[in-house]
Amino acid sequence: MNRIKHRTDCTANESAVECPAFTRSEPSRPLLEGTPNERRAPASSWVNPRDGSVMRLIPAGGFIMGSTQAQIEAARLMDIYGHEFSLLDEMPQLCVSLPDYYLGECTVTNEQFANFLSDFQPAPAELRLLAPTLERIHISTDGRHAYEVEAGFERHPVIQASWFGAEEYCKWAGLRLPTEMEWEKAARGTNGRIYPWGNEWHDDYLRWDMEKSRRYSTTAPVDAYPHGCSPYGIFQMLGNVVEWCADWYQWDVYRRYTTSDSRPPLRGETRVVRGGNYLTGKRTLFRCAHRRGNDPAIVNVHCTGIRCACDAPPAKIN
Repeated sequence: MNRIKHRTDCTANESAVECPAFTRSEPSRPLLEGTPNERRAPASSWVNPRDGSVMRLIPAGGFIMGSTQAQIEAARLMDIYGHEFSLLDEMPQLCVSLPDYYLGECTVTNEQFANFLSDFQPAPAELRLLAPTLERIHISTDGRHAYEVEAGFERHPVIQASWFGAEEYCKWAGLRLPTEMEWEKAARGTNGRIYPWGNEWHDDYLRWDMEKSRRYSTTAPVDAYPHGCSPYGIFQMLGNVVEWCADWYQWDVYRRYTTSDSRPPLRGETRVVRGGNYLTGKRTLFRCAHRRGNDPAIVNVHCTGIRCACDAPPAKIN
């Protein structure tokens, strides 16, 4: 169950964050392999047999979500040309408690997405919905109806996947999209850090458009920039590609989260995307707390990618 309270009642200690008893019931989750009356400690990581993704445990407990007014004012001064977002959707800052879950160590690669398409065999209209402007992946010309990846980009993240494409991939892999809360906890840990690696900016910890110089004209492999990993060993929570979350985007939902109602929005026009991509040159957008919405059926220069989550590994996975 999720527990939420105002940040002013939380402690910003990495080792322990106290959250109060605002709760909501959730379906029971499958137990790991063991005796009927005993649950083993969850595995720290496991490999999904369906697509080969390494899934890392994000342990149960509290974390700090969102930004304070002072942090937002500081974010507005990060870039010489300002910013186009009000950033008020990051307020108020909250303390949220989540149960154990797993998140992909890396985003979904071109090779993984090509395997999904080869198995799924979408019709042309379906393919346009899953990946409206699919890049670096093409169908073979030898009659096998298999999808292939441009040489050298196999381990790069799939880009230009729609929310529907992300959701269908996760279903195919036996996984799911992360919630917005799950994404932010995995990115910043429990102590409210600004970036996955800490509170100090480092130009070389992520793939981004440094000072709008177009230094990088393409993505990086999904396991590049190890110094930019989150406290849980998750790669590239910021930079390279932005990532879809399961939630509908609602700019003021944090206000409701301060009450006992911690349900995600039930409807909306856009879906939450998090992180920043290699074409972005504004530091403001590369903060763990930054959030915005994108049309679930349309992708553009935002370079949308996919990261999967799940509640627990299959019973026989250790």
